[in-house]
Amino acid sequence: MGPQRRLHPASFLFSMGAHLRALLLPGAVVIFTAGSSGRDWDVWLMALIIPYTAAALIRSLSYRYRFDADELVVRKGWIFRSERHIPYARIQNIDAVQNVLHRALGVAEVRVETASGGEPEATMTVLPGDALEEMRRFVFGARQNQADGVTTASDTTPADSEVLLRLPTRELLLYGFIESRGAVVMAGALGVLWEFGLFERVFEITTGGDVAGRGVFRQLVRAATGQGSASVLQVALTVGGFVVLLFLLRLASMAWAVVRLHGFTLRRAGADLRVDYGLLTRVSATIPLRRIQTLTIDESPLHRWFGRVSVHVDTAGGSGAEEPSARREPVGPIVERGDLPALIGVLLPSVPLQDAVWEPPHRRAFRRALVRTSVVAALATVPIVLVLRSWAPVAALMLAAWAWIAARQYVAHLGWALVGDAVVFRSGWLWRHTTVARFSKIQAVARLESPFDRRTGMATVKVDTAGAGKADHTVEIPFMPAATASALTHTLSAHAAQTTFRW
Repeated sequence: MGPQRRLHPASFLFSMGAHLRALLLPGAVVIFTAGSSGRDWDVWLMALIIPYTAAALIRSLSYRYRFDADELVVRKGWIFRSERHIPYARIQNIDAVQNVLHRALGVAEVRVETASGGEPEATMTVLPGDALEEMRRFVFGARQNQADGVTTASDTTPADSEVLLRLPTRELLLYGFIESRGAVVMAGALGVLWEFGLFERVFEITTGGDVAGRGVFRQLVRAATGQGSASVLQVALTVGGFVVLLFLLRLASMAWAVVRLHGFTLRRAGADLRVDYGLLTRVSATIPLRRIQTLTIDESPLHRWFGRVSVHVDTAGGSGAEEPSARREPVGPIVERGDLPALIGVLLPSVPLQDAVWEPPHRRAFRRALVRTSVVAALATVPIVLVLRSWAPVAALMLAAWAWIAARQYVAHLGWALVGDAVVFRSGWLWRHTTVARFSKIQAVARLESPFDRRTGMATVKVDTAGAGKADHTVEIPFMPAATASALTHTLSAHAAQTTFRW
């Protein structure tokens, strides 16, 4: 049994700060509305912060952890006590998050994740830098020694680490331009402008005239529906405003990428991946290579235009169950296509993806896909017919053409393959995704048939792995010939049964 260790003395301040952030908005509402409502006693409700302060102090002073031979033991609480035992062999990731204040004090918030999903098994607010490195040495060193049949912890240093990917500012700007993460902020700003009528004000200043209704955009809608007319200037202003909006969105996204991913470095240290990034909030994540469940390659039209891809990995840790916005950043946010085989060779050395021989879908898959896209086009046509009236035939023809092209291209880019010790699935037309799942990580294999599948002799094969979230691109292969689906299901089940699943 190892000695007990405590959190950093500043832990109370950071724990209290988390509570204050939660109370900031309601507290501001109470303070600013108390005087106007004539009930000054409302301000005394802010005294509820005292129990929060006491709880934060007790939590920080009572928190203990120790390193035993094969597990991390975490104890907390004085009145209601808990003791959690976390085997080293079950720990998926040890992530460290540092904002500006963390770095000023030389501490970090540490999150220990296992395959249970959801919340981390342990969140330590906060540890000094040397304690974090000590934890990594104990956990990952002991885990490696357990795999080798040794029972003592060893010192694993990053001296032999190999840099796999380092993103300069130029690549981060390109990543932000491709991803366009500024849409949410800009949408909120546009909503404020609309509510305060600033669109109309800008139009009046530009043209020197008054605009009836809700501004230039409504004028264009009225002109399109035959209820008014729009001048060339109005059309030009609308097009120009849309172009400026897109430009501002891209600029905001590029700034976000530089701040969020500044200094992004992916390196391999022994049997683990180490990811470090962040300008204001510095994140350091450790991912065991052998615990990668799936690997996904994403390509948007802009990715292909610039010859880039994005590479994600899912482990059996907590990130897979989170919402997309809360998930960790990709291990390869932006990777040159020429460097992709080398990166995959390190992440999944047993899967030569470049040797994949893609199996096509059923010969009648296009008809099935066309039915789906035609239904979507028909639903979109109804409101257009009611609004555009004279333009309805043209719009309906364009939607029908889109339905045909979308179905054709979707089927053309649909495929699956068995490569090395993994099954690979690709799908998507404009936004393409390729997912690799190794046999040893497969939890279950399902063969699915809808009434339409049975009528056309098709089936869907779905592969479940640990750590896959709802928003992930999973291995779910549609429009397969029924006999091929049965054979693939049997093959994957047999391979999964013959391999030992390891976290």
